[in-house]
Amino acid sequence: AAEHSLAEYLPLAVGNRWTYQTSFQGQPQADLVVEIVKRRGDVFIDNRPRPSHLTIDGQGIRDGNRRYLLKAPLATGTRWMSVADVRTVEHYRILEVGRKVTVPAGNFDDCVVVRMEVRLNEKRAVQNDMTFAPGVGIVRIATRLLDGSREIPQADMRLKDVKLAASGR
Repeated sequence: AAEHSLAEYLPLAVGNRWTYQTSFQGQPQADLVVEIVKRRGDVFIDNRPRPSHLTIDGQGIRDGNRRYLLKAPLATGTRWMSVADVRTVEHYRILEVGRKVTVPAGNFDDCVVVRMEVRLNEKRAVQNDMTFAPGVGIVRIATRLLDGSREIPQADMRLKDVKLAASGR
């Protein structure tokens, strides 16, 4: 796989817009449009009801003060965690680098897949697999509920369209 810098995996500029085809438990839902609407210093803020505050530092791509969505080194097995609150610890690891991914927006090479897992109790956990494509951003998010030995698919978001302000895509 080609060497890509961390920053390439989530292009940040005001006006960047990603449109996702979404489904929940297999049922199609309305498209989700995520757009970066504000910049405050090095922080980029999107248009969601609970907006992400995205920044890129020497360690990785961060949302807010404590949560890293992607962290160096960009290698299978890289692990980190984020303490969301007293009861919620998010465990992250890079599952794969160099993956080829196909979504409605097209085919993407050299993707990085990150799995985030949160334990709900002894038996249950939520897993969230995020796929980042260089020069594009997040192309897929798949969420599943683990209940004992069962895996129950929850939300699935696949990139349908991307408009990047800076590069004129």
